[in-house]
Amino acid sequence: MSDRPEPPADDSVGDTAATPPRQRKPASSFGGALRGLARVAGFAAAAGNEEARRLADAARPEVERRVKQAKAAAVAATPHIKQAATDATEYVREHQDEIRRGAKRGAGVVADQAVRTVTPRPLRPAIDAMKDELREQPKTTSEATETDTDEATAPPEARD
Repeated sequence: MSDRPEPPADDSVGDTAATPPRQRKPASSFGGALRGLARVAGFAAAAGNEEARRLADAARPEVERRVKQAKAAAVAATPHIKQAATDATEYVREHQDEIRRGAKRGAGVVADQAVRTVTPRPLRPAIDAMKDELREQPKTTSEATETDTDEATAPPEARD
């Protein structure tokens, strides 16, 4: 749609008296409107800067007081934090074996759950049976290996 008015619907196309005069374009364009807006924003920013500076100056003593309080609290808490860190370090050293066992047990549970999740349901009993067999097998195999090794390394007189 243009800014020009529509011609009249009657047959007076050539009659200049029947057509209204052309409407004037606004004096400012889009760029002019943006420049005017920027100018107004500049005035508002200058006024806002002055107001912000005044408010910051008024708040400065309170902010400085709060900073001093925070520093004092940090200094007062430092010995307690150091003691808590020392206690935690001692606890970990004393219970290191229990912590490792718990971590291994937790990792085993997660691994078992992952295997059960991946394994199809019909195969789970068979997989569980094989796992149980493998858990028991190294004990009997290592005992048998020790007796075989002892007999193999013993002199021929001792074998009889």
